Amino acid sequence: MAGLSSGAVQLQPGQPDGHGIDSNLLQKLEEASNAILASPSAEQRHAAEQFLLDFRKTKSPYSICCSLMEQTRNDYVIFQCACTLKEAVLREWAQQSLPNVHSLRDFLMQFVLNRPSLPVYVREEILLTVAVIVKRGTLDTSADNRIHFISQLTKLIHTDNVAVRVIGLSTLSALLTEYGGNGKGTDFGLSWEFHLRCKKIFEDKELLTVLMVLLEALQQLAALNTVPADWETLALIGKLLALAEQIFTWRFSLPLLQKRFLSEVSEARWNSPFRPPSQWRELVIGRGLVIHLFKLYRHVQNHAELAHVCLQCLLQLVSTTGDIFPDHKTHTDFLIPFMAGFLHLTQRNSLAEYEVLGVATLACRLLTVLPRKCLGQVPSDQLQAFLTRACQLTCSYSYLAMHQKAAEEESLYDEGLEQLLQMWTVLWDSRDSFPPAAQLCQSYAPDIFQTYLQSHLATADGTADQAVSSDDMEEIRSEDEDDRERYSAQLCCVGLLGRMVPSHALSQLTRLLCEKISQLQVELKDSAGTQEQMTRLYRLYDDLHWLLLIAGHLLADQSEGEVPVIPPELMDHSISQSQMGVSEVGATQSEMVCSLQLDRMSQPTNDKCDDIVRLVCKVFMLSELERYAVQAQLEPLLSPELSRDIVWFFQRWAGPYLLMQEKHYPQVSLPLTCAFGQGSDSASLAVQTLVNKVVSNFQMWTSEGEVTEDTVQLFLTLTENRDRCLEVVKCEKLWFLAMQQFSEPFVLLAANCRRHLMKAVLFAASAMSSEVSARYWTQTMQPLHDRFQAMVQRRGSGGHDSLREARNLLELLCGVAEASRVDNTSLVFSTIYPRLRDSVSLLDTFHNYPEIVVLVLDAFKETITRQLCYLSQEDSLKLYEVTIQLIRNYARHHGRHGVTIDASAEEDDFNDLMLLLEMLTQLINKDFVDFGSTDNGGAGEPTVAPSDVVFCGLDFVVPLMNAELLKFPSLCLQYFKLVSFLCEVYPDRIPQLPQQLFSNIMASLQLGLSSDYGEDVQKLCLDTLECLAIECVKSGTTVGQAYQALQHFVQVVLDMLVLQPLNPDLLDVLGETFYALICCHQGQYAQLVHQLVGSQTDISTAERLAAAFQRLTPPDVPLNMEKTHRGRFQARLQTFVMDVRSIMTVR
Repeated sequence: MAGLSSGAVQLQPGQPDGHGIDSNLLQKLEEASNAILASPSAEQRHAAEQFLLDFRKTKSPYSICCSLMEQTRNDYVIFQCACTLKEAVLREWAQQSLPNVHSLRDFLMQFVLNRPSLPVYVREEILLTVAVIVKRGTLDTSADNRIHFISQLTKLIHTDNVAVRVIGLSTLSALLTEYGGNGKGTDFGLSWEFHLRCKKIFEDKELLTVLMVLLEALQQLAALNTVPADWETLALIGKLLALAEQIFTWRFSLPLLQKRFLSEVSEARWNSPFRPPSQWRELVIGRGLVIHLFKLYRHVQNHAELAHVCLQCLLQLVSTTGDIFPDHKTHTDFLIPFMAGFLHLTQRNSLAEYEVLGVATLACRLLTVLPRKCLGQVPSDQLQAFLTRACQLTCSYSYLAMHQKAAEEESLYDEGLEQLLQMWTVLWDSRDSFPPAAQLCQSYAPDIFQTYLQSHLATADGTADQAVSSDDMEEIRSEDEDDRERYSAQLCCVGLLGRMVPSHALSQLTRLLCEKISQLQVELKDSAGTQEQMTRLYRLYDDLHWLLLIAGHLLADQSEGEVPVIPPELMDHSISQSQMGVSEVGATQSEMVCSLQLDRMSQPTNDKCDDIVRLVCKVFMLSELERYAVQAQLEPLLSPELSRDIVWFFQRWAGPYLLMQEKHYPQVSLPLTCAFGQGSDSASLAVQTLVNKVVSNFQMWTSEGEVTEDTVQLFLTLTENRDRCLEVVKCEKLWFLAMQQFSEPFVLLAANCRRHLMKAVLFAASAMSSEVSARYWTQTMQPLHDRFQAMVQRRGSGGHDSLREARNLLELLCGVAEASRVDNTSLVFSTIYPRLRDSVSLLDTFHNYPEIVVLVLDAFKETITRQLCYLSQEDSLKLYEVTIQLIRNYARHHGRHGVTIDASAEEDDFNDLMLLLEMLTQLINKDFVDFGSTDNGGAGEPTVAPSDVVFCGLDFVVPLMNAELLKFPSLCLQYFKLVSFLCEVYPDRIPQLPQQLFSNIMASLQLGLSSDYGEDVQKLCLDTLECLAIECVKSGTTVGQAYQALQHFVQVVLDMLVLQPLNPDLLDVLGETFYALICCHQGQYAQLVHQLVGSQTDISTAERLAAAFQRLTPPDVPLNMEKTHRGRFQARLQTFVMDVRSIMTVR
C-alpha cells in the first residue's frame, strides 16, 4: 500500500487543519492515559476516563487523530485515537466523501505497517477500524474498490516478512468479524437489513477469495519439513488458524427456514455445521484442505493453544454438509482423508492431555456424520485401520482415566473415553444400513470390554491403583460423586459393548465374580480384623462394586415410563445357546435353585447352565453370603457399598427378567422362562429370597440412608408389578414388614425411606384376596390411626419428641397417598381422609416448623394428584372442604404480609408455597378429567366445586408472588402454570375476580413476559393473555377490568415481535396471542401502528413499515376468532416479522 501521512487525509470545509491542533491536547491525552494505566486514586481515574470519553465525542477528529498518532509514542493514546476514529466514521459517515474515507483507511493500514512493534491490542483496534470503514462503505462503493483492497491484503500475506503477513491476516480476520453477523461485530447503529445485505455481498464475492488466501497459506506451511518455533511464526500460524476457524463457523445466508433468519436477527450464537455453497466445492474438496490442516497440526501439536484451535477447525470441517455434496459418494470421499489424518495424528506413542478430548471427539464425529449407507464405500483396509486405532485409543483412555482418578487428578480422559465409547455405539446402530458393522464391532468389543473391566479392578486382577488405606478409601467413598451417576454414560456404552459379544462378556463377569466371592468367603472365615485384612477387603469390595455395576448395565437398560424388556442381543444369545445344546433347561433350573439356598452353594457349577442365569446366580450367591455374614455377626467386616450395589443390581435386573412378560418378545428363551418366568419355582424362590434380603438390609443397615433407599426401591419393583406382587404376598416376611412400621429397626429409617416402604407395603394388598386384603389393610393402618389420634389429642404439647412423631406420621401418610391406584382408590381415601382432617389441626400446633407444614401440604398434594379424578362426587366434596380448611388454616398462620426473602435464601426454603401451587393446579384437573361416579343420590348441585378451592388458594397466593419470589425458577414456573391453567379452564371467572387480586395477576404477567424468566414462563404468560382476549372477544364486552387491562398488552406483545430481541421458538405463541389481542382491541392496534409509522424520520422506512402492517392485517380481511383467519394471520406474521425487524432492529 502506498505510503500516506496525516496530511493526506483530506478535511471537510470548516474543519481545523493539522496545524490548528491544541498544543496541550497531546500532553493531556498522555497524562490521562498514564493515569488510567497507573491505577491512581478513584477520583483521578474517573477524571481521566471522563476526559477520554469527551475526546471520543470530538466532531470530525480525523486530522487531529492522525496527527496525534504520528506524533505520540504512547500506545494507549494511539489506541484511544483509533477508537475515536471508528466512532466518528460511523457517526459522521453521511458527511464524508468516499475518497476521504478511503484515504483514512489507507493511512491506518500504512500506520500499522510502519509500526510493527505496536502492542497487539493497539494493532487489532486500528485494523478493526479499517474493517468498520470497509463494511460501512459496502453499499456505497463499487465492488472493485473492495476487491482492490482485498488484493492489497493478499499481497501483504504473500510477502516474506512474517510481521507483515500477520497484519494482513489480522485485517482479514477483522473483516470476517464485522461481516459475520454473529453478534460479535461493532455496533453500527443501523438496521439489521443493512448488516444482512452487507453479509450477503461479502460472502458472495470476497469470502471465497479469503478462503483461497487461506488455502495458499496452508499449502506453504504444510510443504515445510519443519516450522521455526520463533514467536513471529507462531503468531502467524495462530492468525491463520483463527481465520480458518472463522470461515468454518460462518453461517451462510441460505434461503432456509424463516426462523433461521429470525435467529440471525436475535444474534443467536452456536456452532452450526459448516454449510458452504456449491460454488465452494472445488476449494473445499478438491484442493486438499483437510490434508493441509492435518499437516499443519503436526507442526503445532506441541503448542497447546495452537493445537487446540487446529483441532477445533478439523472438528468443524468434518461437520461439513449441504449442497456442496451432490451425492453420498462425494461426501464419503471428502471424509476419507480424515481417517488417514486421524491415523497419522495418533501414531505417536502417547497424546498430550490437551489433545485427548479433541482427538476422541474427532473420531466419534467422523463416524457420526459419515452417511450410514456409504460406510461400505470406505476402503475396507482403511476402515479397519481406523477402527483398530480407535480401539487402541479406547483401551488406552480406559487405563489412563482410572489411573488419574486414583491420583485424584482432574482429567480429560473420562470425557474422551465417553466420546470413543459413543463412537462404537454409533457403529453398532448402523448395522441395518451397513451389515458388516456388526462383525466389525464384535471383533473389537472383546478387547474394549475386557480392558474396561480390568482397568477398574485391583492390581491382582487388573490395573486400578488401589494402594490406599482403608481410612482413605472410606473418605474417598464419602466424598466422591456416586459412580452410578458419574460414569452412567460410560457404563451404558460398556454394557452395549458386552451385548455385542455376550458369550465373552458374560463368561468374564461370571468368572471374576466367582473368584471374588471365593476370596470374600476366605476373608470372612478369617475374622481377625487386622489392618492388612481390612485393606484387602476394601480392594475386594471395590472390585465387586465395579463388577456389579458393569453386570447390571450389561443385563438391562434403565427404563422410565416404558415396559422393561430383556435386551434383544441377550435374548437371542440365550435362544442360540439353547438351540445349539450349550445350555439345558434342567441344568439351568438346578443352578438357579442352588444359588438361592446357602447350604447348596458349594455344589459345582453345571456347564449346561444358561450364561445369563449363571451370572445372576453368582449375584444371588454373593447376596446370600452377605446375609449369612450378618447372621454370623460379622458386620464389622462388611461394606454398606456392597450391599447397596447388590440391591441396585437386583432392582435393575428384576424389572425385565423376574416373572418376565413373554408377550413382549417375538421369541423367548426356554431356559430363561424356566428360570425366571411365570409359574417357575425358582422365580418364586427368587422373590422370597429378595424379600428376605430387603428385611435383612433394613435390620443391618438402618443408619445407611443410601443403602436403605436402594433397598426400598427394590421392594417397590417387586410390589408395583402384579405378577411379582402375587409372589411377594406369599412371603412370611411381608407381614413382618407391614406390622412392624412403628418398631425398630423401621422407626430408625430415614423419613423418605419410611414413606416409600409404606407405599410398597400397601401395593402388596392389591394382590391379595378381598378378605385377606381387608385384614392386612386394617392391621397395617391401625397403628397409624391410633398414633395420629393420640397426636391430635396432645395438640397443645410441642417439644422435640412430638415434632419427630409428627414428622414420621406425616411421612407415612404421604406414603399411603402415593400408594393410590385405580383399583384401591376408595379404600385409600376412606383411610386417608380422617388423617387429612387431623393434619389440618396439626398445623395449629406445628405452624412454626416448616418441615411439618411442608409434609402436610405434600400429603394433600399427593392425595389430590393421585385420587381426585377417580373419586365419587361425595368423596370429592369431602376433599374440597378439607382442602379449603387447610388453605384457610395455612393462610391464618402465614398471614398476608408477604414473604421475607433473605439474601441467602434458596428455592428449597419455599417448598410450602411450591406444594400449595402444585396442589391448586392439580385441583383444576377434576373439571375436565373425571372418572369418578357422578351419582349423588339426588342431592342436587355440590356445595363446593374445585374452582372454589382454587380461587380460595389463589386469593392467598397471588399477593405473595412478588418479583423477588419469581426469581426462583421452579417456583416461578409453577405459579405461571397455575395462572395459565386457570385462565384456560375458567376464562369467564378471571375477569370477575376482586380488583386488587386481578391487578396483581396482570402485574405478574407483565413481569413474566420479560426474558429474565425464561422461554417457558413467557409462553405461559402469552397463553394466559390469549385466553383472556378470546374470552373478551366471545363475550363481546368492551368494558370491565379484563378488557381494560388487555389494552396495555397490545403494545407489549407488538414490542416483543418487532423491537425486542426475539426468541424464534416464541414466534408461534406470540402470533396467536397478538391476533387475539388485535381482535379484542382493534382501535388500539390501529393507533399503535400509526404512532410507530409516524415516529420514523426516514420517509422510505415509514412507507415500508406501513406497507408491512397493511399486508399483515389487510383492510378487507375481518378480524375475528375464526380458525381460518387465525391460521392465515400466522402465515402472514412470519413474513411481517422478517420485513419489519430488518428495518427496525438496529446494531
